Amino acid sequence: MFRVSSQHILFILAILLGGVVYGKLDIHAEIFNDSTLRSTIIKGEQFPKILVDAIGEDYPLNHPPKRIVSATLGTDEILSALVDHERMAGVTYLADVPSMSNIPHWYPDNIPRVQGEAEEILSLEPDLVFVAAYTRAETVRLLLRSNIPVVRLRQYDSFSEVEENIMLVAQITGTEAKATSMLNKLHQSAQVIEQKVNGLNRPRVLYYSLDGYTVGSGTKINEMIEMAGGYNVINDTDIKGAQKISEEMALGLEPEIILVNGWGAENSSPSELLAARTAWQNTPAVINRQVHDLQGVWLLSVSQYSWDGIEEMARLIHPEVFE
Repeated sequence: MFRVSSQHILFILAILLGGVVYGKLDIHAEIFNDSTLRSTIIKGEQFPKILVDAIGEDYPLNHPPKRIVSATLGTDEILSALVDHERMAGVTYLADVPSMSNIPHWYPDNIPRVQGEAEEILSLEPDLVFVAAYTRAETVRLLLRSNIPVVRLRQYDSFSEVEENIMLVAQITGTEAKATSMLNKLHQSAQVIEQKVNGLNRPRVLYYSLDGYTVGSGTKINEMIEMAGGYNVINDTDIKGAQKISEEMALGLEPEIILVNGWGAENSSPSELLAARTAWQNTPAVINRQVHDLQGVWLLSVSQYSWDGIEEMARLIHPEVFE
């Protein structure tokens, strides 16, 4: 596997930042932007495999990578379940932030934490780097120009897309058996919850933040509400994905349960602040005291920890089946 030695880093960066590039690199410079990026593809069932990167270039993977840098919190979390610490050359600093990460302090302190800049990633001499759909195109370009295989994950708006990302990471790291076992357990846990709420009345649920944002179809939250035995009232509209809606629209949907995401004031929770608003007093959810806080790092997760939210929602929507 090609590795960039530390003594070559300054030379590489000088060439890249100065714009003195030739041949293949020059082609990359002309076509590389956010709109041309694509998800990574892996060809082959066994090593050696072929990695097709974000702009369609092939990289041979003769064996599982041994110096992996994760530049996204999602892959920090996925890799924590699949590979040994010894194979990690770097993870994001976000992995240790309790308000964002499901694995704070999981990785030993001797594994460097990165901010996501190309220069610091290169200094770790990785043989493979994981980035996300939201990683800056310029950062990815610098990594690709150094001839390091870069894995760009797919979108993560649904559970199926998260599963695809997990399996992609597994195929690249040679941990397919671990990933398959983990996903099977997650599926079984979700099925247990779905069976508990099967046949029960589906109350009208609104997922809402104090600044007016909600979610419709094409989101994991929408799928969670369905699996937890509720009906997302936003599906009465044409709204897809995450969008801000007017208070009038939210009230007109007459939710029976409101799941409030966000942070309240020092002495009040988001649900208390929403329930205290004058305009909401005649809403079924407020009348019946069915306004609940929905907080947890799983809300931000794009990894296996996304599944944690299904039971948490089910306990709020159908508490009677968990008594």
